[in-house]
Amino acid sequence: YLSLNEEVYEPADVPFAALLGTHNTGTGQPTPLLWSDVITENPALGATELWEMYNLTEDAHPIHIHLVQFQVVGREPIAGGTSVAGSNTPLPWETGFKDTVIAYPGEITRVKARFDYEGFYVWHCHIVEHEDNEMMRPYHVGPIPPDAPAQ
Repeated sequence: YLSLNEEVYEPADVPFAALLGTHNTGTGQPTPLLWSDVITENPALGATELWEMYNLTEDAHPIHIHLVQFQVVGREPIAGGTSVAGSNTPLPWETGFKDTVIAYPGEITRVKARFDYEGFYVWHCHIVEHEDNEMMRPYHVGPIPPDAPAQ
């Protein structure tokens, strides 16, 4: 489970940074991560995975997963929220294979991806200001080499 997060200034509650991370569904708590943190997404070579992205921010983010084509499975509101997209099924223009999906605020966006190429890649928000400011995370397909950075 993945998360899209905002770091805020206290006490003004004004966002100053957008980060990617993981989401603990048991506690409902996200763990925002930096580019340099340990790799948390590590699909096996040839695996098909369902990635669930919890958008805990107030913005829509175009999320791009490098070197993977995926299918949008659907969306649902995060518990207690409302849906922007209005449907658990993919929107009409989201059928077929994609490499970018809009993650709407307050929603869980689900994509199904097959990971056919071993190596290091990234997933990130495609808004330039966001990807240049830590809304980008590495992932690795296949066994992570022991000498990999931040391992």
